[in-house]
Amino acid sequence: MEVRFIKKPEMSNPRMIVGLPGMGMVARTTVNSFMEFLKPELFADIPMPYLSPSIAFFEKGLIVPIDREVSPFKFYYSEKENIILFVGDIQFGYSAKDNELAGKIVEAAKLCGVEIIYTVIATHVQGYVEEPEVFGVATSPELLQFLDSKGVKTADGSLQISGVNGLVIEYAMRKEIKGIALLSETAFPDALDIKSCYAGIKKVSELLGIDIDLSRIETEAKKFDEGFKKYLKDMQEKKRKEEDLGYIG
Repeated sequence: MEVRFIKKPEMSNPRMIVGLPGMGMVARTTVNSFMEFLKPELFADIPMPYLSPSIAFFEKGLIVPIDREVSPFKFYYSEKENIILFVGDIQFGYSAKDNELAGKIVEAAKLCGVEIIYTVIATHVQGYVEEPEVFGVATSPELLQFLDSKGVKTADGSLQISGVNGLVIEYAMRKEIKGIALLSETAFPDALDIKSCYAGIKKVSELLGIDIDLSRIETEAKKFDEGFKKYLKDMQEKKRKEEDLGYIG
């Protein structure tokens, strides 16, 4: 596993956001939102031909080759906002490769002079959350103080963050790069939680001082909220009617 540079951006102590698929799709959606707004430029990837589809294509009896060099892991940059974005289509799901990938992301960050790495991920809570809260963990007490000054509470007690979105913060510390993980509450860990995404993206954009347009995702969050509340109301009404019928019987 090696980082393949198309070009090396000339930046001064850039910030970096890392996002791969995970709980609530918060990390990946965060990076996607910044990419949509910033229109960053691709500058590196991590080629993995063995991850391409295990299928061959034929047309009228002849083989049609596919590009097996297309990478699921890409680095982009915005010179204007002095930020690097890493986006991944997958996580491996086993420790050796996830650790190797986290190490390569941080290796590229070090080569580019990255000052701080952010991840925005979901934290599972029981029960529906009206307004998801965002907590923080970091690589130093000074960064926790910074988060506190911005209204981000430190995550209480002991916790574990599985996968590359968490590992990359530890690897950042090993390479003497600052690291912050924002944890946005979700009651729907196995689905796209747009409300959790909105809360996390809004907070990290404030911390970075990048005023991205959140109107579309805010509208989607409101629609989700309205739909879920209607679902709960319908279920309560159905339960009430069933209880009434049971009493009559």
